[in-house]
Amino acid sequence: MKAWLGKLARIPLGVPFTTTLVLLLWLIGSLTGSLSSGPPGDLLDKIGFGFDPWLRGQWWTPFTSMFWSGGLAKYLGNTLLIAALCGFAERRMSTLRTLSIFLITQVLGTTATAVIVIGSGADEWWSTDLLSAVEVGPSAGAIGVAVAATSALTAVWRRRLRLLLLLAVVMLALYVGSLTQLSQVFAALLGLALGILVVRERSEAPSAPSRGETRLLVALTVAASAVGPLVAAVSQTASGPLSVFQYLLVGSQPDLAFVDSSCADPGALVECRRLRAEVRMSGLGSVFMSVVPVVLLLVLAEGLRRGRKFAWWATMVLNVALAGLGAVLMTSYVDEPLPRSTADWVQTLAPLLQPIAILVLLALTRAKFDVSAPRGTYRAFAGLAAKTLLVCAVIYVWGAYLLRGQFEPTATIGGILTDLPTRFAPPGYLGAIETAVLPNGGLATMLHQWIGVLFWLVVLAGGLITFRKAIVERRAADRDRARALLEAHGGTSMSHMITWPGNDYWFTPDGEAVIAYRVISSVALTTGEPVGALAARSAAAQEFSRFCTRNGWTPCFYGITDDLRQDLPSWNSVQVAEETIVPLEGLEFRGKKWQDIRTAMNKAKKSGVTAEWVSYVDTPPWMSGQIKALSRDWLADKGLPEMRFTLGGLDELADPDVRCLVAVDDEQRVHGVTSWLPVRDEGRIVAWTLDFMRRGPDAFAGVMEFLIASMVVRCRDEGAEYLSLSGAPLARLDQDERAAPLQRLLDVVGKTLEPVYGFRSLLAFKAKFQPTYLPLYMAYPRVAALPSIGNAIAKAYLPRITSGQAFQLISKVISRR
Repeated sequence: MKAWLGKLARIPLGVPFTTTLVLLLWLIGSLTGSLSSGPPGDLLDKIGFGFDPWLRGQWWTPFTSMFWSGGLAKYLGNTLLIAALCGFAERRMSTLRTLSIFLITQVLGTTATAVIVIGSGADEWWSTDLLSAVEVGPSAGAIGVAVAATSALTAVWRRRLRLLLLLAVVMLALYVGSLTQLSQVFAALLGLALGILVVRERSEAPSAPSRGETRLLVALTVAASAVGPLVAAVSQTASGPLSVFQYLLVGSQPDLAFVDSSCADPGALVECRRLRAEVRMSGLGSVFMSVVPVVLLLVLAEGLRRGRKFAWWATMVLNVALAGLGAVLMTSYVDEPLPRSTADWVQTLAPLLQPIAILVLLALTRAKFDVSAPRGTYRAFAGLAAKTLLVCAVIYVWGAYLLRGQFEPTATIGGILTDLPTRFAPPGYLGAIETAVLPNGGLATMLHQWIGVLFWLVVLAGGLITFRKAIVERRAADRDRARALLEAHGGTSMSHMITWPGNDYWFTPDGEAVIAYRVISSVALTTGEPVGALAARSAAAQEFSRFCTRNGWTPCFYGITDDLRQDLPSWNSVQVAEETIVPLEGLEFRGKKWQDIRTAMNKAKKSGVTAEWVSYVDTPPWMSGQIKALSRDWLADKGLPEMRFTLGGLDELADPDVRCLVAVDDEQRVHGVTSWLPVRDEGRIVAWTLDFMRRGPDAFAGVMEFLIASMVVRCRDEGAEYLSLSGAPLARLDQDERAAPLQRLLDVVGKTLEPVYGFRSLLAFKAKFQPTYLPLYMAYPRVAALPSIGNAIAKAYLPRITSGQAFQLISKVISRR
């Protein structure tokens, strides 16, 4: 207990207001017995806010209501909301300012809800239940203070978070429509005004959202329009003016008691049959089918975020269809009396107005969505969808006929074919359609509900995949142009890797710099830094980022030095490797620290082993054959796929600029081999970078030390400046426990893979050469892209990994640990 209290005392409380508010919320709730189901009735009448308490003169309720919540689930939800939003605000603003704005937005937001909205007669177009509702909770203040704190952010993040928060509270108010949601809207608007007036914004020139920013904002709006109906459907008390829209997207499930009472009436056979059909469509498969429109809109929102032209057109078509359904709802009043109340008109017009608003937004931003997929992508996608539909249709018709006795009435081919189209439509759209056959057996019910799910899973997954496909202009001459820039201007120790197969190339408009990259899952992953004229390199990084944004890609600079990282100040970064540099001027293998190196060189001399400096393409067959065998045996021993990307293999040895240093004895037996990549500066080779390393199974101990030491001596005598022993991935010298969470996560990954790939052991081995250490970083524009970036890096390093190899990798990691 004492040790636990000691750890608790060491927790940094950098957000005292947030911490205090959470503790007060739970302490007061516990003392008043409110944690399980909210404040008791008599207490709620005294401390809860609403229209009735305001009329009774209970002016204190907007303040007191923030210390309770409406049950355990709401206590947990409000705790997370306070921790995230108030914690964010307190770190961006002072504690006193956070406290002040929280109280102002909480008190005025709840007061405005009771007085302005309900008192002004808005209950005519909102639920009349609001007049008698009494609620508690601190969420309004949390929303208000978070919106205010966005003023302390950069323009880009200010726009993003404001839109996200405002969309969230407005959608909740329009769909759920409770007092709490309405108070959040007023609190958010107050917070927005207070943030502009009180919080000092960063000094930035006002600018319109960029192309990528506009795409993201539109995508968020479309996603919110999709999620709103789902929230209303999940909520048991949705009463907002747009709550009716949930039935167009997710349908409704009839109450069983109502079904029984309807079916008891002999004159309601048609209605009874329809209700029973809805009941039988209420299984898990039908639940998924009900939310297909929501998931489809979310998939299209992802396409819009990537700037896809197809996603824009598809979203337009889908919202036109939803607007058409809204129009059908309006025409349903032709044979009935016109809506007489404001609420009736709102419920009638709501399904029409939301998709029209989305259509207007899409029309105004049309020019921002101009990214096309590679030629033939959507032809292939249409073919996949058509084949899947045909297969599913055949399975359903054939299966239903075999199980015809499990349908009511007994299924015939005609009835099955009549029912077939309804299997691929959400149940909410089928209310007016009389079902031809209904399942009453287990297998028939499974077939009836899940055949449509199978089809839509394929379509939705296929749609996501099309949005990740990229058009990359590959020209055979690009690699030669990149090599020419590299030879003329030079680069970092990793720069020669831009000439390897698998890279694509982007050139600056003036052709003075190039960036090698590969697009994997819509992430443009660079191979090191820009190469070219020194003055053009820094600007090239920013221009390349804009090029990626236009194409709907996420740029990621991988394996860069601190110099380039400093040129991207607004980006996030994390160390991904530790490069070891051996300065050569005046280097001698003297002293105790070089003992292992001297021992290796002496062993080589006694064994008659020499180091031969060769070009792999010119090696005699006996030598190249043994090098291939060494590599093959090394891979076979590991039983794992060879890593690529920044780690070369046999294919990269064929480059005429690459040199090999081979350890060979008097009997022409190869003990080990290393390859070296040239490092150029303004046209001349100034250093070499270690890449390929393989040792024979019967090689003498220390063969790698001997080869690297031989290279040191050779390059020192030729006047080279340094040797790079390359970077050790997922290994770094400074294992600081106070590092950022992502850095610590990468340290854990490196430690996990150590028994298999030995990255840390490799870094420890290179320490024998007394190097200086140079951290290499990965820079990326936003944290949200990290999952995609991690996936892209994994595929870059292991592009050909099979499922069997992946299982073997996991098994070895577990067993060797």
